[in-house]
Amino acid sequence: MTEAVRTAFEAVDAEQPQGIRYAYLRSGEQFMALLEVADGVENPLPGIEAARNLQATVAKLAVGPAPSPEPFEVLGAYRMF
Repeated sequence: MTEAVRTAFEAVDAEQPQGIRYAYLRSGEQFMALLEVADGVENPLPGIEAARNLQATVAKLAVGPAPSPEPFEVLGAYRMF
C-alpha cells in the first residue's frame, strides 16, 4: 500500500496540477486521503494513472466495501499542511 501511495504522489508531483491540495494519512492500519479542489477546478487525479492505481489498490485492500469519495465541510483549520 505504501508503495502505491509513494508512486501516486511522485506522479502528482511530476504533473504539478494547480488548484488542489492532496494528502494521504495513516494511523496504524487505517488510511485516509484528503483532497481539496479549488472552486472551478476539475479534479485532476482521475487523469493521473498512478492516482487511479492507488484508488484500485485501496479498493482491493479495503475491509468491507471499497471507500468512495465524500465531500465534507471544513469547520476550522489552522495552517493545515
